[in-house]
Amino acid sequence: MEIIKRLPIATSSEDKGITVLCGDISELKTPIDVMTVSAFLRNYEPVPRTMIGGLYNAGVSVRELSRRPAIDLRDFCNIWLSEEIPSPSLPIKRIGCIELLALDQLPPAGQEDEHSLLNAIKSYFSMLDIAANAGAGIETLGLPMLGTGSQNISDNLVMIPIINESIRFLERNESVREVYLFSRRYEKAKKIADQLDRSYSILRDSMAPAAIDQRRKDRPLVFISYSSPDRNVADNLCAKLEARGLRVWYAPRNVDKPDYATAIVNAISRCTHFAVIISRSSLASEHVLNEIDLAFQETKRGIRFYPLKLDQETLGPAFKYYLSRQHWMDASFPPLEERLGEFVGKVLKELDD
Repeated sequence: MEIIKRLPIATSSEDKGITVLCGDISELKTPIDVMTVSAFLRNYEPVPRTMIGGLYNAGVSVRELSRRPAIDLRDFCNIWLSEEIPSPSLPIKRIGCIELLALDQLPPAGQEDEHSLLNAIKSYFSMLDIAANAGAGIETLGLPMLGTGSQNISDNLVMIPIINESIRFLERNESVREVYLFSRRYEKAKKIADQLDRSYSILRDSMAPAAIDQRRKDRPLVFISYSSPDRNVADNLCAKLEARGLRVWYAPRNVDKPDYATAIVNAISRCTHFAVIISRSSLASEHVLNEIDLAFQETKRGIRFYPLKLDQETLGPAFKYYLSRQHWMDASFPPLEERLGEFVGKVLKELDD
């Protein structure tokens, strides 16, 4: 699946995040503790090109899971949460279901009951709060745009409440770290990402200043240095670090002013950990070398270096000068996804030591 956007969500305990993904459920590699599906009332038919259909093709039957749910609130608000999925073919631990409409009572387009829809979404997140607080082990949540497929509910009607409730869910629930918003179509995924920015800006501006806890500023900040051809690796590494509660700064995402150089200098002066992605392209980049030099000047205050080598290219003299005594992480042999996970584990382990 393609990462369209990841938005860090500031909370009093840690930086969490909402990630927008584009692709088919069969491409899912990211572990999801609860994957959400929408269904017609008491109808779990695996219709093609729906989330339930995609899960069925991957060997996960929502119909079978519905027969023995861990939490069953269908008699009250048409929501339920499955038991853990035995030996799943996808990295999904449980299924959560919202049954929005009756199959024989579809409203005309533009005449959906917005109030009922909002209540259903809020009730669903309340159920997840109960499950998480009861020790169900919910750290990650997956959400498509519920009901916008065969139930024909408009995107705009669903998108805003799902995004708003996802943000509030991350802010109030200590165990949940990441919410993933899914779409099969790139245009819709981009629309979700744009709305995510707008919604978070509105909610953040409405927060009292005291809600932004000072402790966030005292936690580790990882600066990622890389060359533009390695942008996908940097994006992936950033997502993994932030999913584990670390703050991350990297360009161009965190550059909010036209003075690019000043933003980078300021960020390196504040960071506690400096991760540099070394590859053939970065070894030819003066910008990466400049960032390494700036970080090297900060070693007196205890900045930690984390070089990540993507290939077997030989270091030039300047890079040897700065990095020869640093402990390397070799990511030149596949699979890269595992190497990045090991790299994040190394950073976290040294934080705990």
